[in-house]
Amino acid sequence: MPRKPFLMACLMIVSCGVAVASCETPGASLPRAEDLRVLPKPIPSDDVLTSRIAGEQHDNAVEAWGEAGWAQVGRLCRFFDEMGMKGLDCPAPETRPKPG
Repeated sequence: MPRKPFLMACLMIVSCGVAVASCETPGASLPRAEDLRVLPKPIPSDDVLTSRIAGEQHDNAVEAWGEAGWAQVGRLCRFFDEMGMKGLDCPAPETRPKPG
C-alpha cells in the first residue's frame, strides 16, 4: 500500500501541472523584438533649408517614420488584446496590395 506522503506529493505535482497548463493563452505569441524598439526620428540635413527636394525627402522620411510607429502600436495593441487586456480599441491589421 502506498504511503500517504507519496500520494500527497503526487497530487501536488499533478495539481501544479494543471495550474501551469491553464495559464497559457492559446494563439497568442510574443510580440516581435522589432516592435519593442523605439525608432529614431529622422534628423533633417542642412540642405532642408535651401533645397526644396531635400525638404520633401525629409518630409517623406518623417511620414514613413510616423506610419511605421503607428503600425507598431497597432501590432502591440492587438497582441495585448489577444492576451485579454480590457478596454482596447485596436486598429485592424493593415493589408497592402502586393506590387506587380
